Amino acid sequence: MTHLNREEIQRYADGELDDAAALEQHLRDCAACANAVVAEMQLRHAVRDAARMMPADAVRARVRRRLFGSPHTWAWIAAAAAAAFIVGGILASALTSSRELADLHATILASANPVDVISTDRHTVKPWFEGKLPFSFTVPELAGTPFRIIGGRVAYAHGQPVAYVMIGKGGHKLSLFVAQTALPARGMRGFESVTWRANGLTYALVGDVPRSDLEQLRARF
Repeated sequence: MTHLNREEIQRYADGELDDAAALEQHLRDCAACANAVVAEMQLRHAVRDAARMMPADAVRARVRRRLFGSPHTWAWIAAAAAAAFIVGGILASALTSSRELADLHATILASANPVDVISTDRHTVKPWFEGKLPFSFTVPELAGTPFRIIGGRVAYAHGQPVAYVMIGKGGHKLSLFVAQTALPARGMRGFESVTWRANGLTYALVGDVPRSDLEQLRARF
């Protein structure tokens, strides 16, 4: 199967494809298409969040009232344009907020094959990323700790490729994201997170465990 086109990605996100089984097999084998589907779902989450924050009708009414004060035709047109600008700003803010990492964390964990390289050995996981990312990073030794490496994959967040490493602790699965630029990870509802900078890279840990557990894992880096 070739790469999915835009229409196929949208139809899959809507659950409208007839041969979903074959497509899901393709997504397990093709990181590029899998990331495109994740991005489409994240966009839909952002649209819903923006709509909840400020319905389009309310935006238009506010712009008309503040900028024009009259229902003339030209004012309605200008208000619609201004409303589109405001809603676009809301969407851009939503897409670059910490919710993107939370959504990505939840989406990856819910997928049938969340990682492309499966290994508890950091000497297997770390070399797998070589040539797939424009940077290298260190995977710590977790032997003798309550944590274990499960595997990794390349993902996309905030418009950039990031390394994703799944780490287990008991029955919990934690997400480690590593990127070259900032990864906002504060204020995630339902998850704890910690972020830090080291050796020119940004690290973000996300999981449904106490923050103290994430801090303990962070200390291994």
